[in-house]
Amino acid sequence: MSEDAEQPNEEIEAVEDKPAKKGLPLKPILFSVGGALILGGAAAGASYFMAPMLTKCPAPAPAKAAHAPEPKDLVFVAVEPMVISLGPEARSKYLKISISIETTKPHEKRLQELTPRIRDVLNAYLRSVDESDLERPANMARLRAQMLRRLQLVAPAGSVNNVLITDFVLT
Repeated sequence: MSEDAEQPNEEIEAVEDKPAKKGLPLKPILFSVGGALILGGAAAGASYFMAPMLTKCPAPAPAKAAHAPEPKDLVFVAVEPMVISLGPEARSKYLKISISIETTKPHEKRLQELTPRIRDVLNAYLRSVDESDLERPANMARLRAQMLRRLQLVAPAGSVNNVLITDFVLT
């Protein structure tokens, strides 16, 4: 019996000799982080789904622009195709461009009379543009806007509504 009585004591002593685990308790940290995530998600979801219900802000109806002509009054004045020689360093030697000017019926005749001045302004501008700017399709809107601005300066006020590029060829 003495041997049996000694064995349990040795096991108890061996268990007591192991050092206790030290460190942060994981359960409270996991519960805190999990709770914060759940509450944050609930708050975000509530604000996402409830915000449209709480504030009704209808978009205003698009107003008609005072200066925009009616489609029946629009007229397009075609400018003869122009061939612009590019700089000596350019890979392409020429730009062939055709444009139409959007105007209204009352201004059509005056713009046709100003065609030589319009061609001169466009020729001077296009000769100053770098070839790399002409090659990029993304620059077409900027090119059109620059031509429109120059035409609006030489034409009577309010006569030029838009510039349309109908042909554009680099050769």
